[in-house]
Amino acid sequence: MDKQALRIIQFVDTYFPMIDGVVVTVHNYAALMNREGKTAVIFPQQKKKPGAYEGLGYETVQVKRAGFSFSEYALPSPRRDRDLKRYLDGFHADLFHIHSPFFLGAFAAAYARKHHIPCVATFHSKYYDDALNITGSKLIARTATKFIVRFYQRADSVWACSKGTAETLRSYGYRGEIFVMDNGSSFRVEAGEREALAARAAETYGLETGKKTILFVGHLIWHKNLRLVLDTMKRLAETGEDCRLLIAGDGYDGEEIRKYADSLGFPEGMVRFLGRIDDRDLLAGVILFSDLFFFPSVYDNSPLVLREAASLGLPALLTAGSNAAEAVTKDVNGFTAEESPEAMSAEIRRIFGNEELRRAAGKSAETTVAKTWEQIVAEVQEKYRQVIEEYRQEHGEN
Repeated sequence: MDKQALRIIQFVDTYFPMIDGVVVTVHNYAALMNREGKTAVIFPQQKKKPGAYEGLGYETVQVKRAGFSFSEYALPSPRRDRDLKRYLDGFHADLFHIHSPFFLGAFAAAYARKHHIPCVATFHSKYYDDALNITGSKLIARTATKFIVRFYQRADSVWACSKGTAETLRSYGYRGEIFVMDNGSSFRVEAGEREALAARAAETYGLETGKKTILFVGHLIWHKNLRLVLDTMKRLAETGEDCRLLIAGDGYDGEEIRKYADSLGFPEGMVRFLGRIDDRDLLAGVILFSDLFFFPSVYDNSPLVLREAASLGLPALLTAGSNAAEAVTKDVNGFTAEESPEAMSAEIRRIFGNEELRRAAGKSAETTVAKTWEQIVAEVQEKYRQVIEEYRQEHGEN
């Protein structure tokens, strides 16, 4: 297929002001691809004022809600939304890209089949773990994964954001081909600007220099392994390590996580909760101020926060064998340890005891772990063209 401008619609289960890896991925896909072609993002109606999405650089369509929400996500009713169907009919899409297998995704897949539009579906999350965490029922979680497998079997091209994520989908029973498309990073800060950003973060949060700083960024939910993060810090406190932990983010387990931190009796200032940081420059400053990114989650697949930290030269400590650690080679561009407070605290002491190693790993991470979204989206568009061409050949279309 030639390099003609593409008309692409992205479908996602939630959008800004919610920020997670999927939202950031979809936004960067749409913003960059809309420079040459036409891209729209379709998502359930959000609680934002009219016009709130006008400055994003691409079209957005909010699907009417079903009248209630599920966890952090609104449930849409696309089949009853006539405005949505009129929009889709007039868009003349070359391809649909679906980022969730549920209500809106199922509708988009059915519409694509009916109107002969090729459909890409990306597997982003450990849905079994999500369903189990929300419902507490293994039966419901197993039933959900069976539905998910059937959904992906009907897509024209199935993508995953890492090899480990692809293996998760295969463990659910999917047997088709899976194409791995990495995530990118939007953090690009010139060397001359870094010191000023770090200083701003220190001033904003009252952070003193001269103390090793460990950083966690992410949703405050237990299955991000935050208990391990706090238990590791407790071990470090018990051995007299002069370091601190900054936790940036919010989430539905936030209050319980803060209470647990309080129960551990940390020395004053050793553990700080910064809340959610929407100011990207301020978040960059916090990353630049820190000495180690601590992200031991075994739930996450290809975390954007890992790539963002790496793009600013901050090495990460991850759980050995986790999907998140797939991009890291120990002592080369990051660090790994077994999933226990004893192993993690020992690794942190080793890292902080070898400043040359820590700095070298951060510098290597900057060029090997992080790719720009421009690089990623160029690859995405080439793959889209391949999928469209194969679809047309298979269906006898010009």
